[in-house]
Amino acid sequence: MINKQNHSQLKIFIIFNLMFLFLVFNALAIDKNIPKTSEEWDKAWASLNWKKGPSVVNYNKANSKINISSNFEILEGTEAHQMLYWLNGVDFSYVDVYAFGQNSEQYLFYYTDSGYVKTDDWTDVDPDKFIKEMIENYKASNSTRQQNGQATVKDVTWKKKPYLDGTYNSVYYAFNVTWSDNSSTVEGTAIILGKEGYTTASYVGGTDGYQEQMLLNLSKIHKFNTAKEYKDWKSGDKVAAAGIGALLATTLGVKALKPGIIAAGLLLLKKFWFIIFLPFIWLGNLFKGSGKEKKK
Repeated sequence: MINKQNHSQLKIFIIFNLMFLFLVFNALAIDKNIPKTSEEWDKAWASLNWKKGPSVVNYNKANSKINISSNFEILEGTEAHQMLYWLNGVDFSYVDVYAFGQNSEQYLFYYTDSGYVKTDDWTDVDPDKFIKEMIENYKASNSTRQQNGQATVKDVTWKKKPYLDGTYNSVYYAFNVTWSDNSSTVEGTAIILGKEGYTTASYVGGTDGYQEQMLLNLSKIHKFNTAKEYKDWKSGDKVAAAGIGALLATTLGVKALKPGIIAAGLLLLKKFWFIIFLPFIWLGNLFKGSGKEKKK
């Protein structure tokens, strides 16, 4: 007979294999010929089924809705993965919804079915330690970026330190990336908590057009459905392996938390490695990329 431990290990094995197969099949479906000329980009943009706002996206995976304004066009699923690959040259198969604005600002949404995320470890969050480790991690990728002919990272600073909003049950943060060509981009994130998991909504844009309200609006653009909101959790419902502090640390790719919290965070890291190992540094390319301004 299979005992409970072996049964759990078998389930984990099956889940990881299914994830691997999903990523492989998705990668095979992506056209990896990145457009180079204006004509190629025109053809690439036209080949995808852009949906113009205003529009409400029924985000069934997250049991939520996303309200997209008239300033944006959106792609979902495989088409979002395709555009993000063309823009970046790396796999973004974890993204569910991609929105591109008239001023080249961009939103990316993805959902993680982690269970209810508690917030009682928030006091262990140390933004100053986090940013130091982020700088080290970002600069560690510079050799690869240089080999690919891309600008390298000079510095990373907080634009908005991590903030827990109890009203909207969300965590917000934003940071400024300074590049070797002396340009800058802002990369912001809202982690929006729900009853059964959380939606990560990322913003990327230029420093000139950035306003903090754009970041704060992410938790208003995205709304969990009735009975799926954070407040709807009750005793006996699934609880995530780690709290919001550990989730934030692993999302940022840092380990500056207490040992016990690190261990819990690593459980998330192992479970959702395909999300966390795609650092936001690549998102800077979305705004900085050559020839990628939205076709009017």
